[in-house]
Amino acid sequence: MCRTSELLGQLSEDEQASLQDIARGGSQDCIPDGHAEKLLRLGLAELVCGDQALTHRGKRAAQMLRG
Repeated sequence: MCRTSELLGQLSEDEQASLQDIARGGSQDCIPDGHAEKLLRLGLAELVCGDQALTHRGKRAAQMLRG
């Protein structure tokens, strides 16, 4: 199993949905703070000028969720 798969396994369905929202460029305001903190902690997201953006690994995780 790859590291990205392991990280996805640590996310709830709602947290995975938040990851996909960020990938689509959705509004940061609708992502719960707890989800944002977890995505940052796991290295799937980062703050860029105060907004969340996906890291390379986060983009790969979002692609894996889309199938």
